[in-house]
Amino acid sequence: MNTPLKNNKAQPRRTALRNSPWLKPLTLLAGLIVLIPVLWALFPGLFTGQDPLDGGSTASLLPPDAQHWFGTDQVGRDVYARMVYGAGRSLLAAIIAVAVGLVIGTAIGVIAGTQRGWIEDVLMRIVDVLVSIPGILLSLSVVIILGFGTVNVALAVGITAIAQFARLARAQTLGIVRSDYVAAAYGSGANHTKVLIHHVLPNASGPLLALAVLQLGSAILQISTLSFLGYGTPPPTPEWGLIISEGRNFVATAWWLTVLPGIIVMAVVVATNRLGSVLREVGE
Repeated sequence: MNTPLKNNKAQPRRTALRNSPWLKPLTLLAGLIVLIPVLWALFPGLFTGQDPLDGGSTASLLPPDAQHWFGTDQVGRDVYARMVYGAGRSLLAAIIAVAVGLVIGTAIGVIAGTQRGWIEDVLMRIVDVLVSIPGILLSLSVVIILGFGTVNVALAVGITAIAQFARLARAQTLGIVRSDYVAAAYGSGANHTKVLIHHVLPNASGPLLALAVLQLGSAILQISTLSFLGYGTPPPTPEWGLIISEGRNFVATAWWLTVLPGIIVMAVVVATNRLGSVLREVGE
């Protein structure tokens, strides 16, 4: 008698799992694509035994083969090994950039959404100025002021992301502070700080985290662009943008130096955007 009831309860769960956006083939593929460079960054020695800095006796400009999956560069270094070891620096810089934009942008947006009047006007005008400046121009200006290097590039890219986080945080905050449960919290004696910690931030965190994942892909692309232009990690330290830059003079004779690393970077960016879109879809 109880078996049909159990089956009826289990059926919606199975249906929900089948319809989950996380289990769609493209999402699973995106997760795998993102997971690979993360593992490269954490355990590079497990994925290659080649030295990313010294080509040794290896011939230069060798095309991809079984021994050198991405070929070798102009000084005989294994390109695949340089991509593996460069993943840690590139991903760490992207995470720093997103963290800067998330923390500062959320703080600005929450303050602007709760402190109305001239405080909101000043903060949002600052955000408008950041939005009006093209991202690459703003990041280049910040790098020139701070100096070259991976951390400075990450900070520069993070500053360009502040405006998007601030606008989203303000929009979320304005909706939350007008809700009945916030009014009830104030009515029960909760102060402003408690309302922010227990109501505003938890309810605004979902969309902000989805935007953070989306911004991660954008940060990887921007950091690689700045490194390509020579503002990031100095050679010979491997970094994805630098690796592509080093091969640009050999495109006609050694296409693999730029094409294969470029494919990796673009695949990671597209996969990260896919995961961010799914996260936003789930949170809606």
